[in-house]
Amino acid sequence: MAYVAAQWAREPRAPDWVENGDARLRQMTQALNSKQHKERWKYSKVQPVLDLIAAPAAAPAYSPLPEGISEIIYPNTQNTAPLGPDWENAPEATACLFYQPCVHVLEVEGNIESPLLIQHHARSLPLVIRLKANASLDLQETMLQDDEQQVQTLWIELETGARLVHSRNIFSKGQHWQYLRVNVGRDASYALHNHSSGARLRRQDVHICCTQPGANAEICSASLVDKANHLDQQIVLEHSAPHTNSRQTFHAIGNSGARVTFNGRIHIHKDCGGTDATLANKNLSLGTGAVINTKPELEIYTDDVKCAHGATVGQLDDDHLFYCSSRGIPAEVARNLLSEAFLKTCIRGPLADDAHAELQSQFKAQDHA
Repeated sequence: MAYVAAQWAREPRAPDWVENGDARLRQMTQALNSKQHKERWKYSKVQPVLDLIAAPAAAPAYSPLPEGISEIIYPNTQNTAPLGPDWENAPEATACLFYQPCVHVLEVEGNIESPLLIQHHARSLPLVIRLKANASLDLQETMLQDDEQQVQTLWIELETGARLVHSRNIFSKGQHWQYLRVNVGRDASYALHNHSSGARLRRQDVHICCTQPGANAEICSASLVDKANHLDQQIVLEHSAPHTNSRQTFHAIGNSGARVTFNGRIHIHKDCGGTDATLANKNLSLGTGAVINTKPELEIYTDDVKCAHGATVGQLDDDHLFYCSSRGIPAEVARNLLSEAFLKTCIRGPLADDAHAELQSQFKAQDHA
């Protein structure tokens, strides 16, 4: 079958703050159809996402901003750049900056005691959250479940000594693409708690970079993909400085007819000794016809590192099911209990109770399907 080139839904227009905008647009278009990009989108159709990001967007709904958080709106007509985009590796996210009229920036100073609550609806305007030196914040993101088409792009920057706990609950069922880029500075710490279900199309692109010594990043993710639903997680954890640490744990369940894809890469740059990084992806295949693709990767260009990665795809343990049966637990109840326990290992953070309740309700719905 001949390859059909990906195309922008409409021609993006570079904001005034982008130097050499026409050249940047050509660079983005080349990246969009590069061999590397086609490999990254092997298990998801990129064209529906390109159509989504070209549509008008609205600002996400914030809780009242706590004292210490200020909002700045950068219109595309001004010359000051709100961030530095990744032209080569994230052409879709960069195109969002080109299509939308402005970028919202939240600047955080000090220890913010109240959580920052963000609720997304449909397509959200590009958002940047910048934590100043030694700032700390609890960030909680949720998405309205009745929106059929959703897009979110989020850039996070942690300066020296900053701390961010970031929680996400994502259970809508339509078409959804989500991009997250995090730069973790010197002695800064970032933790992501990601809870999601499958959807007609759900694609999560996450790129976290430990840019200075002492940076620490953690991801813990639990996902349930039901019936003919789809989940594609593309994760890059990049270590571009020595003496940095990262931990990644992903658990996913694919029920009958589900399509689950995980591609996780640890990238350790040259002269980045003292790095300690781990990645674990575990999957349960339940029912019949589930397709699970998992590909953990290591890309290491230096010595003196501790690094480990692994992936498993399996089914519920017959011995565990037999044990439950011997205690009088019906087979379907036992399957649900064991499956919930598998996911609950990775359900953490401030939104954990809501996530567990939602996933538990999906297990019950399967019983009556």
